Amino acid sequence: MTFKVGDKVVNSVFGRGEIVYGPYDTPGGCGYFFKGDDGHHRTVSGSLLTPAATFAVGDKVKGRYSGATYTIEAGPFRDGDYEWYATKEEDGRVGHNGADSLTAVEPEAADEPVKVGDVVRILEDYAYHADVKAGDLFEVKSACTDDFWDEFRIKVNAGPGARMSEWTFRPQDFEKVPADTVAVHDGVVYDLSARYRDQDGDYWALRRNPEDSSVVQAQCTPTVPYGWCGFTLPEAIEKYGPLTRV
Repeated sequence: MTFKVGDKVVNSVFGRGEIVYGPYDTPGGCGYFFKGDDGHHRTVSGSLLTPAATFAVGDKVKGRYSGATYTIEAGPFRDGDYEWYATKEEDGRVGHNGADSLTAVEPEAADEPVKVGDVVRILEDYAYHADVKAGDLFEVKSACTDDFWDEFRIKVNAGPGARMSEWTFRPQDFEKVPADTVAVHDGVVYDLSARYRDQDGDYWALRRNPEDSSVVQAQCTPTVPYGWCGFTLPEAIEKYGPLTRV
């Protein structure tokens, strides 16, 4: 069987890899330059190569044209260059499909539990009787299963002027915010996609330093087109704060 550059193959000695050059003639027959999954390049004989399977038994796949979801039951089987699999539909019926008519279904990533230090966004006004608005951001100070209700709860520090020092929320009251889209300074959460206004009425934009993501930069918005060369977020707050989201 002849392979081409880019084909995924299995070498009987070195395992899975990819053809990066070839075929070319050798005294022992057809040869290839092969890059293994371990990153090493090797010269290999075509007689020791077989096509790598596109899918494995147990994989979830979807029909490119039908949209139906299947489970790979057996295979791969080959008829010349044609690769096919026995597939089971969700109702239990077993049939067969060619590899080129199937796409892999990526497994859903399990939601990571919310933990202390995460930032959450409130989903509705006055969630769980707290004096909050949809979109408010808070840093999680406590996250555990409530003993009385036997349900997961988080606690956050309440906003200025609140009747209590902290608020409690249920899972339906909030969503976890990606850490790289926000910054926390002195217990206050800043949304890097929002604009802020200082005590003089000037507007500020925030971003993570492209060269050091641990540093959050702050710049007056009229000067942003001329480069981010101004303050860090703590420096801007100290000199011109408080910064209020607008």
